[in-house]
Amino acid sequence: MDKVYKYCSAHGLNILRDLELKVTPPNQFNDPFEFAPKMFCSDPVLYASRNLEREPVLKVFYEMCRSDGQFLGSFHEFRELAKKEMPKWTRILAEAPQHTLPLLEKEFLDEVSKRFGILCLSQNRNSILMWGHYCNKTRGLVIGFDKSSEIFRQGKGLRPVDYIKERVNLDACWEGGSLEMANYESQIISSKSDDWSYEHEFRQIFALSSSSLTKKPLKDNDQNLGYFLSIPPEAIVSVTLGPRCSPELENEVREVLQKPCFSNVKLDRAVLHKNDFVIEIE
Repeated sequence: MDKVYKYCSAHGLNILRDLELKVTPPNQFNDPFEFAPKMFCSDPVLYASRNLEREPVLKVFYEMCRSDGQFLGSFHEFRELAKKEMPKWTRILAEAPQHTLPLLEKEFLDEVSKRFGILCLSQNRNSILMWGHYCNKTRGLVIGFDKSSEIFRQGKGLRPVDYIKERVNLDACWEGGSLEMANYESQIISSKSDDWSYEHEFRQIFALSSSSLTKKPLKDNDQNLGYFLSIPPEAIVSVTLGPRCSPELENEVREVLQKPCFSNVKLDRAVLHKNDFVIEIE
């Protein structure tokens, strides 16, 4: 059986109790480069003509013109002047697109995060770094799933992450729906810095509006809403307790796994190798 794993703190117990996995918008990830392309502008005049009337871009342009003394009036006056003298201001903006490209990069990430969320799993369960980072210093647990389960075939399904040395390029002049944008979107969804290659990550993208997701307050922060994917109990095939897992957490896990629906789940424990920097499963 091909398996994938979720590294968890003690909150992993909620996955077993509630039978659901959290789907996370990209702007909540701990990697600041997620969905953050390397932006460039192949045609500054075309870029300027498309974006000069967009208020967020216009405000950046306004501050730029104020700082170098090109315009000293109010933003309202600047907006009206830009409308009347569009060719002139388009030429000026075209000379310095780098001032507004960072704004477009942030807008892109925020827009994607309003629409999509990512489910992140791993191909292995014995990474020292991941046990330390995601399992409360090895006090948590790792839950194993049957990769062939129907839930992991929704949409484009689980796909392996490509670990790359350079950020994905995005031309500010590419139009939505173009072949260039389609290729870009495919790359940005499934790639990240090779500094993260130890994670051996698989990920699956979901539309946050999907009927397969449940929206509800997060248990550790009632002010924010989370998105959760329901999972059938038969998709869970193993639970691995951490080397420092407390007796209390172990007892709670064992109690949950007494349910008949978990009869197929194997419970084991991660231990430290006696001689090498290796985490073993016994």
